[in-house]
Amino acid sequence: MGLFSNKQYLLERDLLRRASSGDAQASKELILMLSPPAFSLAWRMLGGREDAEDVVQEAFIRLWRNADSFSGNSKLLTYFYSIVSNLCLDRMKSNSRASFDDFDENVHRSTESFELEMHDFLRVECIQKAVDALTPKQRMAIMMWAYQDLTAQQIGIAMNMSKNGIDQLLYRAKLKLKEELTGGVK
Repeated sequence: MGLFSNKQYLLERDLLRRASSGDAQASKELILMLSPPAFSLAWRMLGGREDAEDVVQEAFIRLWRNADSFSGNSKLLTYFYSIVSNLCLDRMKSNSRASFDDFDENVHRSTESFELEMHDFLRVECIQKAVDALTPKQRMAIMMWAYQDLTAQQIGIAMNMSKNGIDQLLYRAKLKLKEELTGGVK
């Protein structure tokens, strides 16, 4: 059966099948269960609310259409992450570079407040620049690991890679982030 219990798989499969066949309550349950973590991942990968919403909506459409493909080798959430991650990678390839929300410089605040906010913005911008230097697969793996708290094994399932491959991908991503953030200083 895979990593998860037969009972959990049967419950998730039943919920998915009911949702895909038009059961409004089952659909609502699935959306409430899967949307927040999937949206968070998509937003972090793509950098924009609209793109993240589009990806999550498309992911649900694909989930409903391919409900019979869910085999229970992972949790339904992990299976859904694989759909979301593939859509994000496709979108990133088509856009060649994800765009990120602009800093609103027209906010009227005190100078001290603005300087603190600007300092925070520059730190976030520095981190974002380091993340942007990663390959799309490295970025996807690091986002799932850092923000979704997935294990290497779960990320491997979502990205259709071996655990060892994910471990190596995460290792290289962390080294690249460290290099980017420290300017290559050892």
